Amino acid sequence: MRGMGALVSAVMLLLFGCATRESVIQQPVREVTEEEKSIELAPGERELLLEKAKSYAQHRDYANALINIVRAERAEGDDSLQKDISAFRNELIENLNAQAIIEKTSVDVGKGLDAPLKYMVFYTEGEVIYPAFNIPVRFDVKKGRAQITKNRFTNTDGVAECEVAKVEALEENELTVTAGVHIEIEGETFTIAKLKRDFTLHHRSIRDQAISFVMFERNIDEVAPSSASGKQIERFFIENGYSVKQGMYEGNGESFLRAFNGDIEALNEYKSKLDSRLIAFTYIESMFSSKVTEGFYFAKSNISLFIIDASTDEVVFSSVLKDVKGAGNTREKAGRNAISEATEEFIQKVKREISETEVPSQ
Repeated sequence: MRGMGALVSAVMLLLFGCATRESVIQQPVREVTEEEKSIELAPGERELLLEKAKSYAQHRDYANALINIVRAERAEGDDSLQKDISAFRNELIENLNAQAIIEKTSVDVGKGLDAPLKYMVFYTEGEVIYPAFNIPVRFDVKKGRAQITKNRFTNTDGVAECEVAKVEALEENELTVTAGVHIEIEGETFTIAKLKRDFTLHHRSIRDQAISFVMFERNIDEVAPSSASGKQIERFFIENGYSVKQGMYEGNGESFLRAFNGDIEALNEYKSKLDSRLIAFTYIESMFSSKVTEGFYFAKSNISLFIIDASTDEVVFSSVLKDVKGAGNTREKAGRNAISEATEEFIQKVKREISETEVPSQ
């Protein structure tokens, strides 16, 4: 038994002795294989997002470039990349710009706009400008109340459009709509302050604008030598605080009636004569009936007033009065008396209509 114990002790000593020697043996330095190297140096999420952002920017896809650079800032990974991420983000934002196309527009309460508001986003490289397509844009009413489309994306021209369906209320006679890049990432909203733009929709009544008058007055048999009734209507506007730039009597009945009825060529002739955005066409005529008795004639008259926006060729105000009666001992006097009666009634009617179209300041 004693011999067997010695043998076990010798074996244990040998094993422990070998283990001790192996722990101090220096292993030779081994080169890392290419496969191992690629695994060890694979980029983290932050570096991948930075590279994706740069790639998108290179392909003019600034929306995805913005999204990925914002995600890169929030991602975990190599902190040493934070400087590169910030530099790229700052360069991207610095070169992006925005414009509110036609930022001031006239508007009326209860109505919408015929054309949408247009907000453009673009990227500048030196003197070259690239439209920024597919950028998420948000429109908000900042002043007043209106029904609008809020969320849009820029098209291939870099333009996002906002429909103004109805203006509900003005504040200080204005409605202000603001637009800006609006990115939502993982439940958070990111905006770029420098790209915010305002559209100012201002109610501009006829009273605030200069009106040029063209007046046309006629009887059945002759064109009147002077347009007294037309001048009376013009004086009404002046006395009630409206700006009347100039007035003219039109002897060319054919040209006048063509313009009055919306003929663009004839209307352009008046635009060249009258330096004003608003042109008022006053058309006054007497319609004669047959002789009632000897020395007594009966007539009817019509008066129309159309105010046309010369920049759009649209009628912005209209008023018509028909079949006002007049009498006289000659056909001409009956016609003129009918016109005189109609003019008085017409001025009262116009006063009511204009006061109803005025929008008070909020």
